[in-house]
Amino acid sequence: MKCNPLSFIMVLLKISRARCAHVGHSDNGAARRFEPSTPFCGPRHWVKGPALVRTCVITSCVVLFSLGEVLTTTASACTTAVVSGRVTNDGRPLLWKNRDFSQKHNEVIRLTGGTYNAIGVVNAGSRTSVWMGTNDAGFCIENSLSLDLNSKTTTKGPGNGSLMRRALESCATIDDFIKLLNETEKTGRVTCGNFGVIDANGGAAMFEVSRTGHTMFDANDPNTAPHGYIVRANFSTTGQKLPPLPTPSQLAGISSAGRYLRACSLLDSQTDAKISAEFLIRNCARDLAGPDGTCYSGTVNSTEPDLPTEIPTAETISRFTTVSAAVFHGVKDGEDASLTTMFVFLGDPKFSIAVPCWAAVSEIPDALQDKSGGEIGEVALTLREWGFDSSEDKTLDTTNLQGIWQDVWNVEDQVLLDARAIKDASSKADVAAKVLAEFSHHTAALAMKTMQQELIQVKNAALSLNAPAAPTFADRPSTNEPHQPALTIE
Repeated sequence: MKCNPLSFIMVLLKISRARCAHVGHSDNGAARRFEPSTPFCGPRHWVKGPALVRTCVITSCVVLFSLGEVLTTTASACTTAVVSGRVTNDGRPLLWKNRDFSQKHNEVIRLTGGTYNAIGVVNAGSRTSVWMGTNDAGFCIENSLSLDLNSKTTTKGPGNGSLMRRALESCATIDDFIKLLNETEKTGRVTCGNFGVIDANGGAAMFEVSRTGHTMFDANDPNTAPHGYIVRANFSTTGQKLPPLPTPSQLAGISSAGRYLRACSLLDSQTDAKISAEFLIRNCARDLAGPDGTCYSGTVNSTEPDLPTEIPTAETISRFTTVSAAVFHGVKDGEDASLTTMFVFLGDPKFSIAVPCWAAVSEIPDALQDKSGGEIGEVALTLREWGFDSSEDKTLDTTNLQGIWQDVWNVEDQVLLDARAIKDASSKADVAAKVLAEFSHHTAALAMKTMQQELIQVKNAALSLNAPAAPTFADRPSTNEPHQPALTIE
């Protein structure tokens, strides 16, 4: 079908905005938020969003690092989820990852040297390792470090990040990824992590991968995922000799058990209202709950309206070390694989905005790529630095959070609605990649403008604060009075 890309986009945006107008705003003008089964509140009111169902394989975990990268447990814990389309409302699988690492500057790059073209999130300026991405065959992959899969076996070969780059350039399906694992088990690799994968055939699985072997957990298999998800934190079930669905008592002594259980709770809350890409983007990537699983008031998943002055983030899913995130929205079997969408956050999701990208688009939007760090991520990093006193600070100052969420999420809501409208319409007709390119660049520019405006507002708010009162000094003696020598004590 031939069409004018800009005209096509405008039609879809009108349709989407008509839906948005039907949904409406709250009486006080607050923006929409996608509503799950349990009530959530924060700075804005909830209204109904699209109902969606998901089966999930979750891995709450430490982010993967390439060979030679130095990591610590503190700086490398994150949460990921693989979602099977067998229980989604639209039949499309999902993949999610929050990335925590000491390298704060991230960017999106395009890979064109393999069998498939691909896009992925990398440390700014680096090209050898990819930490989450998708290709034009609809294959998506992300990872998390699991040190209990490490072994004393001396091997050489790809590390976690370089293995994922190779997979993006050469794999179209989960079966292809299994072949790659089998091959590298013969030739050597230095991996120890959990790898989440979805493909355009409806495949959705989690792999626990050591240097010499791997175990697959199929999200489409009810026997493996009877409740629709499998959770991992900074551990693997094979490395810990646990069942695929460990109980809280079985997790005693594992430091990441709190985030593991929190991830379970978030997905369990969607049994009726269903899990959507929107839920992963808004409610999972930005979750702020304490070690006991209780949400801090005023945050995205809380039922209380008022934020505390400070929030400890050492054990939250959205942590003080979160540097980027991505949610991959796959396609149903038979749909055009090029419609597989990567919604990417550059920077801490608490301070950033999700931007849709497609591997079929030949150029990465300027706001997402730069060898010093994508511009959107750099603005988010600046906003973040107003919330944390230092790079080592784990306590979040919430002074500016509600204003940031109000403005940024309002724009993000519309981006998500428009992206879904384009994807749904495109799945029913042959739409040129140029349509996706126009929309991708349009939304990236809109996101960048929104972030810049927010930065100006936060800066102006800081400048408007009253200066502290001048210090009071004791009066100096009059020059007409005789000088009194200092008292000497012997």
